[in-house]
This record gives sequence, C-alpha cells and structure tokens, in this order.
Amino acid sequence: MKRICVFSDSHGYPENMLRVMEQEKPDTVIFLGDGEEDLVPVKHRFPETVFHSVRGNCDYRSAAPLRLVLRVEGVKIFAAHGHEYNVKLDRSLTKLRYSALEAGASVVLFGHTHRALRDSFMGLEILNPGTVGYGARPSYGLLTVEGDQVTVELHRLDPA
Repeated sequence: MKRICVFSDSHGYPENMLRVMEQEKPDTVIFLGDGEEDLVPVKHRFPETVFHSVRGNCDYRSAAPLRLVLRVEGVKIFAAHGHEYNVKLDRSLTKLRYSALEAGASVVLFGHTHRALRDSFMGLEILNPGTVGYGARPSYGLLTVEGDQVTVELHRLDPA
C-alpha cells in the first residue's frame, strides 16, 4: 500500500505542507506546481519521502516537466498544473480529461485554479487539491494505492 499526498499552489507558504506531512506520513508527494521552491524545507525534513513535481505557470526557473505520468503499483496517474489545459475557463476539463485518458491513466491530478475539486468521469478519478498555501481553508489530496485500486480523498486543513 502506498500513501500519496497531493499538493498544489503553495505560493511561498510551505508551513501547511509540513503540517500535513507530519500528520499523514506519506510514502510519496506529488506537487502540482506554483511554489516548487517551497518543497525545499519539506524535502529537508522528510528525506525518506519520494517527491515528484510538475512546473506551474509561476515556477519560472523550474526544470520540472509540464506533465507527468506515473505508475504507482497498478495505478497510472496523470499530473499537470493545469494552465496548459485551460482549466480556469474550461470547467468541463475536456482537454485535460482526454489527455489523461489518452495516456492510459485512471487518475488525473491538476491545480492552478486554487479551487478544490473531487470528481469521476468515464472511470477517471479527478482531483484538484486546491491551494495548500493560503486562504480561509487550505486543502490537499490524499491517494491510497493498493495494487490496482486507488482511493482519492480531498482534505481541508483547519487553521493552525
């Protein structure tokens, strides 16, 4: 079994990621962009955790890819920040969903909108963890993968 924390849009506020890491103790982190430098203290405090990230529209000097396809046990995950898929204007997420399906993924992760979303479509689990950085109720995602089964959860953080 693998536990995966999904974060996005920290925008200079790594503290909430550190809190979640202490609480959830994941095997892996997938960061969906916009605050990649915020991973530095998180990686430092949790060196045993595997980290993956994609570049967001505000990650100007990042060498991270724009999209990522990962296989975790028997589950294929498609991850992107979302800005290249027009997720703010296309609320149906057509381009993003079909790109994930074309990649053979069963889970699609994206950020960019700062609005948390959990949905399903044609066998595709869709998660936008919202913003982990700031706001009234920051949020994050948690995937639990066991073999070829995945549980996708969306969590809100209580104020510190």
